[in-house]
Amino acid sequence: MKLFNKKPAADQPTEAQKAGQARVLKNGAYAAILTAVVLAAVILVNLVMRALPTKYTEFDISTTGMFTLSDTTLNLLHSLDKDVTAYYLGENGNEDENITRLLDRYAGESSHFHWEQRDPVLYPTFAQQYNAENASASSIILVCGEKSAVLQYNSDLYQIDYSSYYTTGYASYDFAAESALTSGIARLTNDSSFVLYQLTGHGETELSSDFVDTLENSSVTVESLNLLSAGSIPEDASALLINTPQVDYTADNIETLRSYLQNGGRLLVTTALTYDTPNLDGLMGEYGMSRQTGLLVESNPNYYAGYYGPAYLLPVISSNDITADMTDGLLVLAPIAQGIVSQDSTDTLTHTTLLATSSSAAALQDYANATSFTPADTDPTGTFDIAVATEDSETGARIIWAGCPDLFLSAADQLVSGGNSQLLGCMVNWLTGSESGVVVDAKSLSAQSLTVPATAVIGFGLLFVIVLPVLCIITGVVIFILRRRR
Repeated sequence: MKLFNKKPAADQPTEAQKAGQARVLKNGAYAAILTAVVLAAVILVNLVMRALPTKYTEFDISTTGMFTLSDTTLNLLHSLDKDVTAYYLGENGNEDENITRLLDRYAGESSHFHWEQRDPVLYPTFAQQYNAENASASSIILVCGEKSAVLQYNSDLYQIDYSSYYTTGYASYDFAAESALTSGIARLTNDSSFVLYQLTGHGETELSSDFVDTLENSSVTVESLNLLSAGSIPEDASALLINTPQVDYTADNIETLRSYLQNGGRLLVTTALTYDTPNLDGLMGEYGMSRQTGLLVESNPNYYAGYYGPAYLLPVISSNDITADMTDGLLVLAPIAQGIVSQDSTDTLTHTTLLATSSSAAALQDYANATSFTPADTDPTGTFDIAVATEDSETGARIIWAGCPDLFLSAADQLVSGGNSQLLGCMVNWLTGSESGVVVDAKSLSAQSLTVPATAVIGFGLLFVIVLPVLCIITGVVIFILRRRR
């Protein structure tokens, strides 16, 4: 009889091993759950960050604030009540990041503005429906209802100024996309239209294109009017402009203007101290305004353009409803000006100062024979108004008189980065009663090189080539010796 030994059972895990395996499984489960939670959180954060406006997720660190929207743009976007779509005509993969970033900023400020990209290769006939067949790559088509506007890449969104090229050898490159976008949106969403007639026939200065463009951005059309040939003021005239006449207006002209104002007309006048216009001055006198004799000069260097002299005034811009839309910090240049004196001749007239000198100004009486800008003891001194707005509450007439012949010249406007043209827009808006116009400064792309003096170069060279390396070596040796002694 064979005896068979019983086969021993397989080793069974002990209680300690079972507890260890349970802990491993439990920790693994916790790790898996934690990983899933972290992954879900990361995805959620990314989705939230993508949904946030770019102003919260991207910071503008450019020296000129290229992507920081101006107050003018923000006010326009926040008050926008019509849907505006911007179609960016850029090829996929070759987008201009400056433009797309700016469009993101616009979209983040208003739910009524959004933008889409249309690749001309994929949508070759897209621009035709907006009569924009000639739009260049990276241009923008703005659409609001049935209205549309094309912003060309090389003329509207980017601008090149060659004015200093022949003296410096360099051209100025400006990023003007915000100005173009904001002005375009304002034109498309403004339902009102106005006509400003600039009078001719008396040697008046015609507005240049930059000032006309500013007014068009406020839906103001500029037309010319000769009172002698026309015989009357057109019924569609929202306002009139008399810009520095060299010859006085006739009695018949003045009577036409007087009748226009008595029926609630609106008039903007600039005059020069070198041209006498007694008939026109008499009409202004009926509304409580007159000229201050003499050439205005400043003794405070903060209120005149130092390179050009004390007669090229940088006046104080008064804070009121008329100038409320002026960009903070923007200057206005008023060269070769004279003061405007205002006084209430009737209870219905209200005068508002728009531009004024500092308290240290003077009115040179004998300016034609003066050899310096130092005022004589007999010259009036103090604060002088340069531009005054007057409103007649009885008739509704509104008048602005500026005693500066070059206030609306391009040369003056360029020296203050568009301050004068923005002032004109504010003036005409008040005269016509229209909504605020928009003028946004272009952002310069011309980087200024950093010039380091020769003495500084030598000092920095010694510091980084000799002093700092020697200090590092000495520090290393000291640390080595101290550790060896331990």
